[in-house]
Amino acid sequence: MSTSGPAGRRFTIPAPSRAEVGPALAFRIQERDGFECVYCGAIGVTFEVDHVRARAHFPASAPVSAVNSPRNLVTACTDCNQAKGPHELPGFTKLLRHRGVPSQVVTDVARRVRAAVRRRLPSAANS
Repeated sequence: MSTSGPAGRRFTIPAPSRAEVGPALAFRIQERDGFECVYCGAIGVTFEVDHVRARAHFPASAPVSAVNSPRNLVTACTDCNQAKGPHELPGFTKLLRHRGVPSQVVTDVARRVRAAVRRRLPSAANS
């Protein structure tokens, strides 16, 4: 069997997207989500903006507008964002179930995420 890539590799794994969410967009996402973690409902904590479809699942060549689309971004507390890691929503809900989170709670998490990404962002003028 012949190989044709660098150092005898059959292929090279493409680098994931490194698209960053700017502060203005992050604020609008958090405002849309009511300054509440869409996963656990935490308020009054440090928030991050989570990519529902993780950046790791986008190729480096993906347009930033696709990676950072408001339909792919939600407000998450640090704990939830770290727990979710590079999982997409189905993988994260499966992880929650395996960790013993009650099925109804997991269903509610998925419902809240889907609802959040469907809501319109507040206009930039209101920020």
